[in-house]
Amino acid sequence: MDLLSALHSFVRVAATGSFSAVSRETGVSQPTISRHIALLETHYGTTLFARTTRSLTMTEDGRSLLPHAYEVLEILETAETVLGRRRASVSGLVRLGVTTAFGLCLSRRLGELLDRHPDLSVEIVMRDGFGDMVEEGLDLAVRVGEIAEGSLIARKLGLVQKWLVASPACLQRHHMPEHPRDLTDYPGVVYNYGTSWLDWNFERDGEESVIAPSAVYRANSSEAVLYAVEAGIGIGLLPAFQVREGVQAGRLVRLFPDWNIPALPFYAVHTGPRTLPLRTRTVMDFLIDISAELLSDTPSVPA
Repeated sequence: MDLLSALHSFVRVAATGSFSAVSRETGVSQPTISRHIALLETHYGTTLFARTTRSLTMTEDGRSLLPHAYEVLEILETAETVLGRRRASVSGLVRLGVTTAFGLCLSRRLGELLDRHPDLSVEIVMRDGFGDMVEEGLDLAVRVGEIAEGSLIARKLGLVQKWLVASPACLQRHHMPEHPRDLTDYPGVVYNYGTSWLDWNFERDGEESVIAPSAVYRANSSEAVLYAVEAGIGIGLLPAFQVREGVQAGRLVRLFPDWNIPALPFYAVHTGPRTLPLRTRTVMDFLIDISAELLSDTPSVPA
């Protein structure tokens, strides 16, 4: 049993959070995976994973070892590529954490990537809240807003534009607002990021208007907010790429298009190393391409 094999098992257990998952992924028996981890723990004189009958959690020493393990394996992978001893195809599993709205858009396009790389597989973990990437076993994740965690390596994908929208039925009941300040009299459908919701900010020709929406409905899922807005419950503020199709189809009406609503930065993040494995780099490049289309004012239509 060699140290490099043990390091490979370690990074995959860290990514998947499961010995059995790594066994299925690699075709190596689960007892062998367990021995790999035990070898590393003996070699370094520490515990890398806290184990219970129901969970497997990486320890602080495990977190410290992880970026170094990635770096060692990446150096080896690069050397094999240079010397021509590695297959040219992209292969393996990449676990990707995405927001709900982006994940649904991405799912419609993911076949393009998988068709190009039949040995690649992608697992999507989709939700709007952000968790610990290591504990969730994520290779990549997308984040909206500024990145607070200094341990994450971030690649900016663009800016998420936001549109204020309502259904025709809602506007027929309440008439069309003439100024953002009129929105305080309208039912608001609020996309709630956490324990409190954000104000709606508008700017035009130096004039600023900050509105605290009157929320008749709140949800921590952008999809739930979209359905509620389309159902006519009230007015909502959502990512442009999520509502553009509804506006074009006439299910939604965009309000105040001549006012600027602050955009949010959009990132792809990972925990390291900076030089990603080929399979992860390939998914990252696909995210860059898809984001350039989704976040553009004039996105291309897939063939």
